[in-house]
Amino acid sequence: MKIVGQTARTSVVLVILISYALLGGRALAQDYLDYYEQGEFALRVAKWDRAIELFSKSIEDNPKFFVAYHNRAIAYSKKGEYDKSINDLKKAVELNPDYPDAYGLMGLVYEIKKDYASALQVYKEALNREKKPGARESIQKYIQDVEAKLKKK
Repeated sequence: MKIVGQTARTSVVLVILISYALLGGRALAQDYLDYYEQGEFALRVAKWDRAIELFSKSIEDNPKFFVAYHNRAIAYSKKGEYDKSINDLKKAVELNPDYPDAYGLMGLVYEIKKDYASALQVYKEALNREKKPGARESIQKYIQDVEAKLKKK
């Protein structure tokens, strides 16, 4: 469920173009996209603080760019700042309710926090919104795992 690889990169480019079009071209695409791409690189080389800084700049230039919130949430979670991660993921799904990757990551972060009830709820949201069969199977496994953890409590 993370944004890495050529297919995901193509999807991100499409999201960027759609976001830009929805803004009516008001934001300078170059600025927020440059910050975003630099943030992606910082994620790949495990520079969490730098990634957060760059995704924050991307968000500042284009507050509706939900993928930047998602990726900043990844960096926050890598640093152990789970509440900040969850807040960014909530913002991402507020901006794009049909973005299953954000729900999936939010579920993982809730699991790390041992908040299994919240994890189950967002995994179910992810499953409702996910269209790809392989990803749906993974989410169903996450749901089963969380349900088992809840039964143990």
